Amino acid sequence: MSYTPRILSRLGNGARPVHITMRAIVRQSRSNGTYQPPTPPPTKDNPHRNFWNSFGRPIAKVFLGAMVTYQLVYFTWLKLEAVEEKFDKDAEVKRLEAQLHGLTKDKDASKAQKK
Repeated sequence: MSYTPRILSRLGNGARPVHITMRAIVRQSRSNGTYQPPTPPPTKDNPHRNFWNSFGRPIAKVFLGAMVTYQLVYFTWLKLEAVEEKFDKDAEVKRLEAQLHGLTKDKDASKAQKK
């Protein structure tokens, strides 16, 4: 006895068993090529997803542009502040050098008068 499935033929008056092997079924299904997967059920519109699909990229661009602008302004401000502090320190050093020069000049003058 064979273990292959038997299908009754509907051709003609008499019904006789027809042997179909699994290989023939697989070959037929592969060559057919008209199989369409079932269509998925329609999804409901999600307003949250629709908003981010529409406006997500522009919002990200504006946010990143604002961050870049902020960083540029911040680093420019830091550089200007460093230049200002250096200018102030140089001015203070010059003032102190002038004061020291004046004190040493006065000290030399007082030594010269004592002699």
